[in-house]
Amino acid sequence: MRTSLSLLLAIFATAACVRADAKNASAAPWPDAPLGIRARRLDIVSSSTGRTYRIWVFVPSTPPPPAGYPVLYLLDGNATYPVAATLLQLAEHRTNPGGLVPGIVVGIGYPGDAPIDLRARAEDYTPPAPDLSATGDLSGNPQGGADRFLDFIEKELKPRIAASFPIDPARQTIFGHSYGGLLVLHTLFTRPSAFQRYVAASPSIWWNHRFILTEKASWLKTSRASSTSARVVITVGSLEQTPSSDPRLASRAELIVARRQVDNARELAADLVAHGIPSEFFLFEKCDHGESRTPALVHALRTAFQ
Repeated sequence: MRTSLSLLLAIFATAACVRADAKNASAAPWPDAPLGIRARRLDIVSSSTGRTYRIWVFVPSTPPPPAGYPVLYLLDGNATYPVAATLLQLAEHRTNPGGLVPGIVVGIGYPGDAPIDLRARAEDYTPPAPDLSATGDLSGNPQGGADRFLDFIEKELKPRIAASFPIDPARQTIFGHSYGGLLVLHTLFTRPSAFQRYVAASPSIWWNHRFILTEKASWLKTSRASSTSARVVITVGSLEQTPSSDPRLASRAELIVARRQVDNARELAADLVAHGIPSEFFLFEKCDHGESRTPALVHALRTAFQ
């Protein structure tokens, strides 16, 4: 009996210690931890926009090909760079990484911890339309600064990347999602030689009464369109035109339908193909606007590096 009682007391004592340790452990802080994503980072103050950009660069661990590395430029770099860099870093350890060649990724972001800078991108990624009084943007942020932002990329960022890394100037790709996709299309229609491959993910074609289609029409009338060798990829999620069932978002239902995200993207891709522009369209099933960014990034990597 004494032995059993002693054993029982020992068990209770041990349990009490475990509870105390668990309580102490639950109060212990969780320190920030680096994820081991390869990255070089530099903040650049642009003379074109007056804004500071945080630039992230992924450099392959393998030597460059004779012509240099192809380069993929990512808009919203704070959010898109970690995903793209992780996928490429994992691909380096695979025996057959989907036929991807080594390439450089340049994420163009903004200082700070926010994955998306809504105010900055609203200005940087939207075209300088003659009338910005009714763009359909509900944020109230400044808009129409796309050409200044493209000047930063062309005149400041690209030369700096070329001076720092061995790159192939004939294999340059740009990727953007949402307003970023709008910027990609604006670049194609106004500066088609800036890149050789364009990936417009869920582009905000609805913006400013579909002003981007006016730019498209003007471009298609020029010899630059008929002679272009640029490859265009347009993606969208199948749910981007479907209102959410969440009653808290009921006020946005009419807006989502009116913006025609899916129809606009599909129609634009078909129109480019009809005019002889090498174009692909991808519809991501069961993905809404935000969810479609990640599969679009996979297609961007394939477009840039396959």
